[in-house]
Amino acid sequence: MNRIKHPASVVLALLLTGSITMPLFAQLPSHLRDYPLAQSKSAGEVVAPMFNGWTANDDGSVTMLFGFVNRNREQIVDIPLGPNNFIEPAQFDGVQPTHFPVYNRRGLPDVGFFAGIQERGAFAVTVPASMAGTEVVWTLKHAGHSYSVPGRATSTAYQMSAGERALGTLAPAIKFERDGPETTNREGITAAAISASVGIPVTLSAFAQDRGVRSKYPDVEFEQYPVGTEWIMHQGPAAPDFEPALITGRERAKEAVFDASSNGHWTHVQTQATFWEPGEYIIRLRVDNFLALDSKFGNMCCWSNAYVPVTVTP
Repeated sequence: MNRIKHPASVVLALLLTGSITMPLFAQLPSHLRDYPLAQSKSAGEVVAPMFNGWTANDDGSVTMLFGFVNRNREQIVDIPLGPNNFIEPAQFDGVQPTHFPVYNRRGLPDVGFFAGIQERGAFAVTVPASMAGTEVVWTLKHAGHSYSVPGRATSTAYQMSAGERALGTLAPAIKFERDGPETTNREGITAAAISASVGIPVTLSAFAQDRGVRSKYPDVEFEQYPVGTEWIMHQGPAAPDFEPALITGRERAKEAVFDASSNGHWTHVQTQATFWEPGEYIIRLRVDNFLALDSKFGNMCCWSNAYVPVTVTP
């Protein structure tokens, strides 16, 4: 057997095994280092809008779902509504977030470079049947970058269903009053505006329900699963503190107050929000049933949104 290795082969092997200490990123030509697969930086990176999919509605309208990616490892970015954060046509402008946290969700069951850092389904818009075929374009500009993403209901690869999942799961329901209107989708409903003062906690509350239809699936753990909830600043001048911000369905399943046998069970969910700067805010409440086997964030199912406007005075 020939044990002599050609020098070029040794160099190639070292490169492939990472034995040469120079990172591959540093070996990229400078004009390629801003591409999406380049190594992300702690700050100064792009914040990009994402189109997550569309749903055809019974009345001929189409609901389009959007999220975003903040590629910074550490920098939380705020982009106010206006020339650096807008949607066209203008009639849909104003519902998008202005606050873009950093996410690093590990272990998501989907694939792709943005799997763990994307915030999915932050908002949705419905294009009426009279505007069939209209593209809804969201543009974000930050750190010298400008990205626009079109929402269009053309590709079936992006089409989603509002119907039952494989084991009967449906998007949860949210309402702000026991006898008030409810939502079961990402576009959501908006609560009556509330007032708060800087530095003084205010209670935000809602009612949430897992409305899955699972009686025909005897192997599922619960007829009705405990919901998970997260309170997120959607728009506003400075991120408030939430206590708590997140309670998972698994955590609620351990609570004695959750009765899994209660048909039609509504969970009263709330948080104490403390605002540190005056101004106009919108807080998003996301309710999920990710504890169900057929509901996972990475698979775009199943959660609903609702929004709370808050006016904060000094």
